Amino acid sequence: MKISDILKSAGANLLRNKGRTILTIVAIFIGAFTISLTTGVNTGVNDYIDKQVNNVGGENQLFVQPKLDMGMAGGSSEGPEEYNPDQAGAEAEYMSDKDVDKIKAIKGINKAEPFNFLSTDYIQGNDDKKFVFSAATPSEIKMDLEVGKQVASEGEAYEINLAPEYVESLGYKSAKEALNKTVKIAVSSQATKEQEIVEAKIVGVRNTSLIQGGQSIVSKALGDKIIAINENGLPDTMKNQYMMISAVMDKGLSKTKVEKIQKKLEDAGYTGTTVEDEIGMIRNIINAITGVLTMFGAIALLAASFGIINTLYMSVQERTREIGLMKAMGLSSGKVFMVFSVEAALIGFFGSVLGILGAMGVSTIINSYAAESFLDALTGFTLLQFSPISSLWIILIIMLIAFLAGTLPARRAAKLDPIESLRYE
Repeated sequence: MKISDILKSAGANLLRNKGRTILTIVAIFIGAFTISLTTGVNTGVNDYIDKQVNNVGGENQLFVQPKLDMGMAGGSSEGPEEYNPDQAGAEAEYMSDKDVDKIKAIKGINKAEPFNFLSTDYIQGNDDKKFVFSAATPSEIKMDLEVGKQVASEGEAYEINLAPEYVESLGYKSAKEALNKTVKIAVSSQATKEQEIVEAKIVGVRNTSLIQGGQSIVSKALGDKIIAINENGLPDTMKNQYMMISAVMDKGLSKTKVEKIQKKLEDAGYTGTTVEDEIGMIRNIINAITGVLTMFGAIALLAASFGIINTLYMSVQERTREIGLMKAMGLSSGKVFMVFSVEAALIGFFGSVLGILGAMGVSTIINSYAAESFLDALTGFTLLQFSPISSLWIILIIMLIAFLAGTLPARRAAKLDPIESLRYE
C-alpha cells in the first residue's frame, strides 16, 4: 500500500461520518485560530518595537554618558542624601573630544561620535506661526519614515526628517504635501543671544515614535550649522562639549560581550546603555501577555485532541470488520496503524490551515479598525502580522499533536485480530 493510497484511504474514511469529522476539525480550528491571532499580535507589536529601536539606534548602538555620582544624584542604598545648603548644586557633566577618543579605544567599539541635542528657538512653516522645535543629528540611524528619504549624513545640504506632530501645525494637510517644502529655523547664540534664521528642506516625515516623540532629525550639515551658531561667542573651553556620545559596537556581539563592554565603560567613568536596555521591559511584557493568551489556544487544542481520540475510536469500532478484512488480505499492522494515524494528522492539518486562514481574514478587519481608531496616532503600527514561518510551525505542531492523539486508536486498530474482527457484529 503506497503513501498516496494511504492518503486517499484516510481522506475517504474521514468523509464517511462528515458530522463527527467536521466537529473535530472545528475544535482544532478554534485552537489554531486563537494561537494564530496571539502570535500575530506578538509579531505585529515586536515589529513595531523593532522600528522604534531603529528610531533611536540599531542593535549595535550604545549611548554613553558620564557616570552619575549617586551620592549627589540619587542618594545611596541607605536613602536620599540630606540637603546641605553649603554644598553646591549638582551640575551637568559634559564630555569632550578626549572622551570620544577614549571610548573609541575600548575593544569592541569601532566608532564613537558626539550625539548632539540641538538647541533651537523655533521652527516656522507656511504662515507666521512659530513652534518650539526639538531636533538631533543622525548617528548610524535609519529612520522609520512615513514618506520621503533619509537626511544626508554628509555633504552640505540642509535637510530635515520632520516629526509627524509638526505637519499640520506648520500648515500642511498631509505628510506628502510637506515634502520638499522649505521651513525656517531660528537659532540663537548661547553667549551673545544673537538670533539667526536658517532655511532647510523637508525631505522626509517620520512615523510616530513612542521613544522619541516630537523630535525631528536634521542632516549633518544643518546640525553643524546649528551648533556653530549656538557656540558663537563662547570661550574655547566651553565649545565641543557633549552630554552623550553615540558608540557603534562590532556586529554580532553576544549579550555577554556587550555586558563586558558596558563594564569597561563603567570602569572608565561612563555609563553605556543599549536600546534594548531601554525598551526590553516593554518587549518582555508583550511577550508575557501573548504567551498567556497562547495558553488558551493550547487548552483548546488539548480539548480537541480528546475529540480526535473519540472520533478515531468510534471509527475503529465501526470499521472493525473492514480492518479484519484488510489484515486478512495481507495488510500489515504497521500499515493499519499508519492509515488511522494519517487520518488524525489530516484532521490536524485541515483544522490548523482553516484556523490560520480565519485568523488572517479577521486580522484585515481588526487592523483596519485599529488603524482608524485606537492606533490612529501610531502610524506604521500594524497590530496583527503573520509570517509564513510561524504559520508553518503552527500547522506542523498541531499536526504532531493530532498524530500523537491518534496513536491510541491507531494502535488498537493495528492490534485487532483479523479472525475475531471478521466475526464482529
